[in-house]
Amino acid sequence: MMAQQNSYLNIMETSVCILLYVTACRAADISYMRTTIQDHFSNIRHHETNPTYKELAKTFIYQEFRNFGLATEFHNFTTGNIYGSNIIGILKGKRFGTHEDRIVGICAHYDTVNVSSGVDDNGSGLAAMLEVAKRASTLERQNTVIFISFDLEEDHLKGSDVFVSQWLPRFLLTNNNTDPMRYGNQTNVHGFYVLDTIMEYNTSAWSQIVPPSLKENAMTYFSQFYKSLEADSFQGDYINSIYRKGVDESLEKALSRAWQSLSDPAYQMESLPIPVSDWNTISTSGFNEFLRSDHSNFWKNNYSALFLTDSGDYRGDMIKCYHHPCDNTEVMLTDDNLKFLGKQADALFCSLQYLDDAGKLRDINKDN
Repeated sequence: MMAQQNSYLNIMETSVCILLYVTACRAADISYMRTTIQDHFSNIRHHETNPTYKELAKTFIYQEFRNFGLATEFHNFTTGNIYGSNIIGILKGKRFGTHEDRIVGICAHYDTVNVSSGVDDNGSGLAAMLEVAKRASTLERQNTVIFISFDLEEDHLKGSDVFVSQWLPRFLLTNNNTDPMRYGNQTNVHGFYVLDTIMEYNTSAWSQIVPPSLKENAMTYFSQFYKSLEADSFQGDYINSIYRKGVDESLEKALSRAWQSLSDPAYQMESLPIPVSDWNTISTSGFNEFLRSDHSNFWKNNYSALFLTDSGDYRGDMIKCYHHPCDNTEVMLTDDNLKFLGKQADALFCSLQYLDDAGKLRDINKDN
């Protein structure tokens, strides 16, 4: 009888935990994300054409990380004659500073090109990242989460380059006694979610373009995705989850499980597993279109990373507004776009929960 009671209690405890996970995942603060974009990421953030607004945006991100209780710092660097500054917020888990820590990162760049307000590119990624950081900071964690806002993404991905090649190795060596410069010695890192241009949601027929350079590969390697697009008359009503098959799958599986647990089926996610893992091979193949953001530097340095994007200049309003003045609040800050953004924040938050729980992660890997 006692064994039966214990079994029943274990089942009840598991059920309650699952309910709490699912309930907690459906709590994106749309108002916070709207206000954050309107007040802080709605004007040009470029070191030449609007350095003042860029500095204000940088300070806001830093202060929000501090308000959430994260260990926060500026990672300052120079590249050529340009000064840059990444903002880093560390949410320390119980395993921080030990070999058992399994670090997850969420990243979004804060700079823009010199003529665009960058509401989608990349105010959207920043708002989602900050929303996840705000919620994650209220929970006790086993593993550490690092939130990074990169500078100079629009200048050849320079901010993420110095972060991955300089800051991250020092951090791991100091806190985990791990030398990440040895190939494959990155067991302390689950990986990084990179958010870049993630808010354009468009249900109009033919609003989604498949880049000509990718069309053949899409039909060959992502046939289910391509057939789904055709069946939906190429509607841009989904987010792209781009990762390397066999390398970044723990990140993808956690995100997919989280996405499936959420409501709002109108907002979809399409997983695009690249069948090539080596960065050099990707960069010289028909898959090089997938290297357009900061995740590229993680892949180049043998870290796991997953890229979330609405596909930028291949979708809807962004076909004409990507890197142009009309990537602004008037065009981009619609209710549908914000709800779409909210589901992504929910899924990312829930993914952190899955990745923090070894048992749940094992279940995800077993089910997939």
